[in-house]
Amino acid sequence: MTATQHRDTPATNTFNLIDEPWIPCRTVNGARTLSIREIFDGSGEALAIVGDSPTQDYAVLRVLLAIFWRAHHHKLAEELTDRRALAQFEWDEWWTDTRTQLNATGVDDTVLDYLATVHHRFDLLDAENPFMQVADLHTSSNTQQEVSRIIPDAEKDYFTMRTAAGRQSLSYPEAARWLIHTHAYDYSGIKSGAVGDERVKEGKGSPIGQGWTGMTGGTYVIGNNLLETLILNTPESAVIDSAKDEPAWERKQDTAAQRSKEPQPQGAADLATWQSRRVRLFVDADNVLVTRVLVSNGDRIPDAGKNVLEDPMTPYRFSPNKSKKGLDAYYARPYDTKRTMWRSLDPLIVVDGDPGFKGKDRAPIRPANLDNLARISKVTGNSETLDVAIVSMEYGAQASSVATIVSASIGLPLHLLRNDRLSKAHRQIVRDAAEATKNAAISLGWFSGQLTVAAGGDYAFDADVADRLYTILEPHFVSWLRNLSPEDIEQKAVSWQGQIEQELLLIAEELVRGAGQKAMIGRTLEGDEEANARIINAGSLYRALRYRLRKDLPLLKDQKATEHKGKSND
Repeated sequence: MTATQHRDTPATNTFNLIDEPWIPCRTVNGARTLSIREIFDGSGEALAIVGDSPTQDYAVLRVLLAIFWRAHHHKLAEELTDRRALAQFEWDEWWTDTRTQLNATGVDDTVLDYLATVHHRFDLLDAENPFMQVADLHTSSNTQQEVSRIIPDAEKDYFTMRTAAGRQSLSYPEAARWLIHTHAYDYSGIKSGAVGDERVKEGKGSPIGQGWTGMTGGTYVIGNNLLETLILNTPESAVIDSAKDEPAWERKQDTAAQRSKEPQPQGAADLATWQSRRVRLFVDADNVLVTRVLVSNGDRIPDAGKNVLEDPMTPYRFSPNKSKKGLDAYYARPYDTKRTMWRSLDPLIVVDGDPGFKGKDRAPIRPANLDNLARISKVTGNSETLDVAIVSMEYGAQASSVATIVSASIGLPLHLLRNDRLSKAHRQIVRDAAEATKNAAISLGWFSGQLTVAAGGDYAFDADVADRLYTILEPHFVSWLRNLSPEDIEQKAVSWQGQIEQELLLIAEELVRGAGQKAMIGRTLEGDEEANARIINAGSLYRALRYRLRKDLPLLKDQKATEHKGKSND
């Protein structure tokens, strides 16, 4: 956004997000910035949100989802008013019909009707009820901060590339997006102490943790268009029996204080719009730009997120250390910045009862939006492949700074997610494929470390070369996973282990060539009570690596044995 574009912003003391364009989207007709109304009335023909960062896009998507969930909740609450209507209601049928209707028309009249009832709560500049802000927020010293305060360090490159004028101000559309992002992802640490917040001591707000969404592993299914994306991420719990699940705009306007002494999340919409901070945007004298901000503490997530299980868009991990007799403890699980694909697999696909989990090692809880699609597919027989996006924010020490963003996409065949015997077996094949990859990477790291020993050095496991194998294999695994079908999954599992062996041996041979003459000649290792003296060199280590791979890649061993038996019979 250039300084010239800033000046083109119309002078106004109102900017209603329902009416004004502020959401950058990829549309049928190219890149456009749309209002909320244009997304739901079909005029925008939006395909996806494409804002300033993956975390910003996810935070804005969750606001749209909260609108979608609440609109359909209120509509169904009006329709399902008696026992007969409730008894006849079928979630799977409603969900499938809604998806069909949204794809056919590109319009959601239910949401448009709902927007009319909450229109007054979406004005970014309202004098009394500004969107996701506190109108009179102030400190005892009337502190104001630069607008860069609401743009995290991960986006500093984006921000500092702007013109000097651009670094000092934000257009209203930009400010709206970063405001939403601040509530979702703001880092922990000491905040400005707002007048009216009883927690303030000596003018400062003590750390209360990062925004709720920053604690989670954001997971959403991407549809062919934005409206389909919304329905694909709508589980039953977000719409049915959720009367108390009020987003920020349905509740009483916040003050500088917490909304209650210990606010408890009430559901998906509440968490998608959780007001983790109190914010005030200050505009310039011409009412065209946001030039200053104030950020203070807002609503604290209870007990550091322990058993806050109402968010349908994150996996949850079991914590044996925080669990007590009769009370299991689960926490939202962010995605890892390293080996993201491999470490994300179990949280995305496993269900309770899958093998490998017992005692203190409990299965994670996969995102409810994926669970919902798996259940519906079992009824409808739909076996499509889901385009799943994952996004997380990694923080520094004590979550007091932003470190980096995790963003990736994975194709997940629906047949892997169902809770039946066949899908369970197929999930295990996929998990075994990932486990074989891990074991082979360990063997490669061992091999590299032993080459150093053969050359006269000390042993150290080579994590870098193991990561190199993971990096090379990741795009192949993503493609392999996306294209799995129930008919050939067992053969594909054998092929995958063949791919591992092929890529690993290429790296191993390169390591041998680079190890030098000393490693080729080798050295004699002294014996002890458990082992005799032995000569170690590149050749013996390569043979040892091949031996280890026979254990790491058992399907290849079985296939080769079968092929050998077949040739012998011939």
